[in-house]
Amino acid sequence: MVSRHNAVRGALLAATVGGTVYRSLRTLRKARAILPLERQPASTVLPPTVTVVVPARNEEDVLDNCLRGIREQTYGSARGQNDEAPALRVVVVDDGSTDGTSEIAARHAAEDPRVRVVRSEGPPAGWTGKVHAMHVGVEAAGEPEAGEWLMFVDADTVLAPELLAKLLSTAEHADADLVSTPGGPPENHSASWPILMPAGLQMIGENADPVGKGSKAFAIGHCILLRRSHYEKIGGWAALSGRRNEDIAIATTVRDHGGVTRVVEGLSYATTSGMDPFRQGWDSFRKSFVAGTNGSLPLLLGIGLGQISLSLASPGILAAGVRARNPALIALGSLGWAAQSATHARTARVMHAGPWLAPAAPFTNAVFGGIMLHGALEVARGVTSWKGRAAKF
Repeated sequence: MVSRHNAVRGALLAATVGGTVYRSLRTLRKARAILPLERQPASTVLPPTVTVVVPARNEEDVLDNCLRGIREQTYGSARGQNDEAPALRVVVVDDGSTDGTSEIAARHAAEDPRVRVVRSEGPPAGWTGKVHAMHVGVEAAGEPEAGEWLMFVDADTVLAPELLAKLLSTAEHADADLVSTPGGPPENHSASWPILMPAGLQMIGENADPVGKGSKAFAIGHCILLRRSHYEKIGGWAALSGRRNEDIAIATTVRDHGGVTRVVEGLSYATTSGMDPFRQGWDSFRKSFVAGTNGSLPLLLGIGLGQISLSLASPGILAAGVRARNPALIALGSLGWAAQSATHARTARVMHAGPWLAPAAPFTNAVFGGIMLHGALEVARGVTSWKGRAAKF
């Protein structure tokens, strides 16, 4: 009886570590599939029009830098800023802001004829706020042009001057219809980057694929570049009006309509302040996972508790092995710990977050499980919100 009990316990421990190793190997494989940014921008005689849409709700602290970065793009400069048909045009959607967002956007529009500001008083019934704002921006841009691309940029994201030209070149070389890149950490970033970002990238990547395989295609909403012809083909944002995980939703829909989607490593050319300070990074991930689970309390609880348990299992097995002087347990625990550390180091490098916390990966991974439990608590209390708007599921 004792030997049977030991055999069952050993099998469970081996399965736990095996699951950890499998997750790590899968994440490492997906990280390798992220497309590098083209070094040289495409050289075309007549570059296609790119319409940049910036949804902005109470973004007075970050909007100025965002618009300045967009206006300084080298893409299409040969056609000039004051050309009657510039290659780059910008639509800023003031989404019911109550701070200085409108004034900042208006100043940029006054300085640059390529910039236009439109006002939205918020989403109608059945729409989420950001999706409706992006829809309003595209509608304001007018009828589609041949070869036109749409670019959606978060207001807390700042682009380097070469980003658009390189991203468009990458999309064309990959024959992709949608490409996206996350923003990297700004200078003096918070602890959310080394602590939360590696586990966050792993967990999102487990449910979506950077090359569009599996049930969902991966995209990151900081910066999305999409052929307008494919945007029209899928029915635009109106087809996704109620979605909250809009980046993955649009990539998956593009993929399902025959398009090619890719995630691009453009973090050297884009930064985001949306993860800072630490509390904001925590809340950003919480919002994403509450949206991704459609506000399911059982799912959030299960994912959170599972993440914590699986993350801490390897250190627990190692500690038990050391106490019992059991080489098999020591080996199992060490293997699981090493697998988590290797994955943390890789995902941290992908996100330019610094891999120095990789040795503590089981514990930072467990911390991320706390985000799921926080999301579950807010769903249970019925207080889920973002940008001052209640989230209904």
